[in-house]
Amino acid sequence: MTSEPPAAVDCCQQSDAQQPDLIELPAGAIQQLKIDAGFGWGIFSGTIYNGNDHYYVTQLIVSMTPIHDHHQMHMHENMSHETKQHQINLELPPVTKGALSMALTDDDVHVHDFKWEVIKVMGYQVP
Repeated sequence: MTSEPPAAVDCCQQSDAQQPDLIELPAGAIQQLKIDAGFGWGIFSGTIYNGNDHYYVTQLIVSMTPIHDHHQMHMHENMSHETKQHQINLELPPVTKGALSMALTDDDVHVHDFKWEVIKVMGYQVP
């Protein structure tokens, strides 16, 4: 007797159908995130803890404004001064800790510090 294994297509179609719709997380859920991050060697990096029981985090939108001291201004007169928004993709289940890492763009790589804040968090609710 021979039997054919289940088709892989069925498995993939099933998992695609179960993909949740992404939502912008509410303010209360965002307050449950603990982020310890900073800048160095042209990278924004650190750790993030998702203290939520019912939200899976998939994306952060971060606003970053360069901070220039007087010495840097003479060294790099063409440095950017504009606030920019950056997207950081994550896979952070509820009540877990993960890593953040994002390379800075070429025009920001010489900036040593930024004022930054998370302005939007995307994810989905889990049961």
